[in-house]
Amino acid sequence: MTPQGEPRPLPVTVLGGLATGVRDCVADLARIKVPGLAVLTVRVDSDGRTASWQMYERRGPVGGGTLTPARPCSSDALPPALLAVLLRLARTARYRHLLLTLPPGMAPDLVALDVAEGHIRGQALADHLRIDTVAACVDLSRLEDDLDCGDRLLDRGLAIGPADRRTVAETAARHLESARTVVTSNAHDPDPAASARAVALVRHLSACHSMAHICHDPLTGNLWTPTLSALIGQNHFDTNDVRDRHGPLPAPRQPRAPEFGVRTTYWSSRRPMHAQRLYDALAQICAGVIRGHGHLWLANRPQSIHRWESAGEHLAIQTAGTWLPEEDGRAWHAVPAERRTFAALLWHPYYGERRCELTFTGIDLDIPSLHERLNSCLLTDSELALGMDHWLLSEDPFAEALGTDPPSH
Repeated sequence: MTPQGEPRPLPVTVLGGLATGVRDCVADLARIKVPGLAVLTVRVDSDGRTASWQMYERRGPVGGGTLTPARPCSSDALPPALLAVLLRLARTARYRHLLLTLPPGMAPDLVALDVAEGHIRGQALADHLRIDTVAACVDLSRLEDDLDCGDRLLDRGLAIGPADRRTVAETAARHLESARTVVTSNAHDPDPAASARAVALVRHLSACHSMAHICHDPLTGNLWTPTLSALIGQNHFDTNDVRDRHGPLPAPRQPRAPEFGVRTTYWSSRRPMHAQRLYDALAQICAGVIRGHGHLWLANRPQSIHRWESAGEHLAIQTAGTWLPEEDGRAWHAVPAERRTFAALLWHPYYGERRCELTFTGIDLDIPSLHERLNSCLLTDSELALGMDHWLLSEDPFAEALGTDPPSH
């Protein structure tokens, strides 16, 4: 109870990931082993127009329902009717902890953010619910293939509606990057070396604080885990961290030491990239890269921030906003305080806050060659000397994909 006698907000662990078997195993183990824990399982039909939920306590299912939202379900938020279910559960004060399990096509961190900041009929959900941590479930025997394939979620029946064009690789990578707890299993993988490499991929791609492993007993066929503490009481959820990760200039992930052939490298430059040379080098840059993300600026698009996201065979370069102008207090105060701080610290008298920052992860990645290819895409000294007015006249192979650059401030 709070000092005023009101029930404390119900802690919620949001559990997602592509490994639905691991997710369901975790849910069963948690409701049986953790006193006072309940599981709320959410499912979405393939058309995205029908959602269902089922409640489980230690003894088994205790309720559920099906609903048809006014709008098709999205990957980043629960329908309002399901938020109302969460609110009702919290108000009963019946449980000590809630494990919310999501379909593999949903983004657990964005769902968690929506719960943390959402309202139902004027009632703030945060008054009754508190996000504890966001967790991802990983099948180690499939992880490397999932991160390196070109399949779409739609191909595997995992999409949130027929308009969902995301790939398996980008979704698997984002699940890991958003997770502060990762639950793994290798029940179907007899190769210890492959499992070790998959664990290394988890460590390089995620910013997890803790890991749990579901073990398989070959004699009995039972699954068990030494501890579920990684899922309960971690208090790792940070709304600012989620906003930053999905914002125009996310903080770059710092590389880890190489493990079992998995390598991550960080590359940056204050110089702009030559659009045509970058376009021509994309295939070479992505060769051997499992995951790449960050932001860059193109010389002929001096106003726009461009986000880079690659995963497996998927590559997207998208406009994510504009760079801050030097003298525009309104524009500066419209962005988060963290960005203002970084812009002030990194401000260049000619480039402003403009910069390229990219992080790449791969297996046996040739880092020197990758950096050499990236550097070859930068403007040369002679090209820089021609000035920004000249850069604007260069050919733009990204014009169709990115549209026009906004006018200068």
